[in-house]
Amino acid sequence: MRKQEISEIKKLFTPGNCSITRICGCYVECGENKKTEWNQAFLALPEDELYKYFEILRKSLSGTLGKNLLNLEFSEKSRNEGGQQEFFLHLRDSKLRDDVLLEQFYDRIIKSYEYVGNYLILLIHDAYDIPGRTRDGIEMEDASDEVYDYILTYICPVDLSKPGLSYNAVENTFQNRIRDWVVGMPDAAFLFPAFNDRSTDLHSTLYYSKDAEELKENFVDLMLGCPLPLS
Repeated sequence: MRKQEISEIKKLFTPGNCSITRICGCYVECGENKKTEWNQAFLALPEDELYKYFEILRKSLSGTLGKNLLNLEFSEKSRNEGGQQEFFLHLRDSKLRDDVLLEQFYDRIIKSYEYVGNYLILLIHDAYDIPGRTRDGIEMEDASDEVYDYILTYICPVDLSKPGLSYNAVENTFQNRIRDWVVGMPDAAFLFPAFNDRSTDLHSTLYYSKDAEELKENFVDLMLGCPLPLS
């Protein structure tokens, strides 16, 4: 995917352009214990929550191409029957309504994602009606001939908020702030299938890592079945 294609997908993560159908989540404690799960229509979320999810979604496709934002192709092994590519296809085609597939998906991430703390696995499904374009790059909404059906997974650390003082307006005093668990920006994410040449590419995925120096090679190998490019 090129910068322009990534930007086109990121523009979908706004109230006016959103076509996301569902969102699923799994909260993992201590890196391995599934604490809670949920699955619901995305647009059924309260408005203030929608904006927070949009911010996280846009962040999961941010970065520098070739550094922490990588175009990856599935290996020959992962394309075989029963491989990662087939699993992701089944998950996408289920539109996130198959609870058995979702459980398997969460288990695969927990098994391959090395993180000692708490984290949140989030997954969305979207069906983007790709608008046609003139040679000058002008969009023609009535000229669409393809729907880009995709899933986007992002993994966010969940940490305790920092201790401090807060103002209590009712009592007009400053008090010790209650610490709670806060969802951070994505540590890793991947988009399947890739949106190459403004079209569906089932043989590729776009991978995001917050740290360009730590791409989590083991996670990419086990979960995605894609070789990382040489540095």
